Amino acid sequence: MEYRLLRGDAQGALAASCDNLDGELAAMTWARNWLAHNADHDRYRLEALDGRRPMLMVRTVAKQWYAIPVAEN
Repeated sequence: MEYRLLRGDAQGALAASCDNLDGELAAMTWARNWLAHNADHDRYRLEALDGRRPMLMVRTVAKQWYAIPVAEN
């Protein structure tokens, strides 16, 4: 399954993508690893290209990354 990270929100620039992930847990693990080494912002959006719910990736003051499901209407 293919996932991508966008800087900021849905209109943000593409930061990274990966096309060989097995599911949401693998995508969050990949995203956290990529963000820990490459992030230049404190918010990213993790999206699956098959239309699954997106996740907001947020960096805390302690430099931890959390995935929050985005509720879209």
